[in-house]
Amino acid sequence: MSFVYRREFGRFPNLSNPQTFNEKICCRRFDPEPVYTFLSDKYAVRDYVAATVGQHYLIECYGHTQRLTPKMYKQLPESFVMKGNHGSGFNLLVEDKQQYPLQLLDNIGRRWLSADYYAASRESHYREIEPQLLFEKLLLDDQGRPPMDFKFYCFRRPDRYAPEIYIEVVQNRFTDFAVDYYDVDWNLIEVVQDRFTTGRRIPKPEQLDEALEVARKLSEGFDFARVDLYLTAGRIYFGEITFTPTGGLKNFRTPAHDQWWGQLMQPLRPPVDTPASHGPIDMPWPDAD
Repeated sequence: MSFVYRREFGRFPNLSNPQTFNEKICCRRFDPEPVYTFLSDKYAVRDYVAATVGQHYLIECYGHTQRLTPKMYKQLPESFVMKGNHGSGFNLLVEDKQQYPLQLLDNIGRRWLSADYYAASRESHYREIEPQLLFEKLLLDDQGRPPMDFKFYCFRRPDRYAPEIYIEVVQNRFTDFAVDYYDVDWNLIEVVQDRFTTGRRIPKPEQLDEALEVARKLSEGFDFARVDLYLTAGRIYFGEITFTPTGGLKNFRTPAHDQWWGQLMQPLRPPVDTPASHGPIDMPWPDAD
């Protein structure tokens, strides 16, 4: 992993005394909290979401299995999403089941279930997840496209009660991928390199306040967690919780931006020989308040 980091950024990560966001995420890959495994399991986490914010935030699940049987295939609706619960990238949007016969789906599912996501990503909390397939309702917007992802980066510090939240909005994730970042007042902010962004501010979502509250509740107790939600026309749906986004290889706009988010990640239970209070967060732009 360190060599991949060096290839991407031109230096090795400081894992003994991490200071930046990417370095701290890299450390999590090797030494995760045990609960990360449960909450990163895309099927098991549904129980946590239901207990924490309510069942109505969950996308309807048609079933889960380690082997797609003819009976289960027959019971699936004409459109759905097939997912693997044990990592990233195991997603298939099925808009017409007739184009995906049982044998094809079964072959895809077997390939996913045999994949060792930990071996590929070196994110240790995925190692103990028992691979399964799950089938969920296909969400589409009013133009028949998958809805935009709203990813809430929730940072908590021991000297503050409320988390600091920044929102990544992913557009056209299956075609012309682009991301933009917002603060909670819906101002565009600089986080990643321009080549990844549109720079165009979209209208503030009507459900933003509710979505922020959902993200706060689901990230409670963690110094950092990313909560992914779908904000559809009439309802908010939970996507996933992520503790190691991009595996610590986020392409920040500048090293100062990486440092800024790194400062936001402070242990909630600091060692006894470490001061409990922290200084102000230095934001990487000159006109910051």
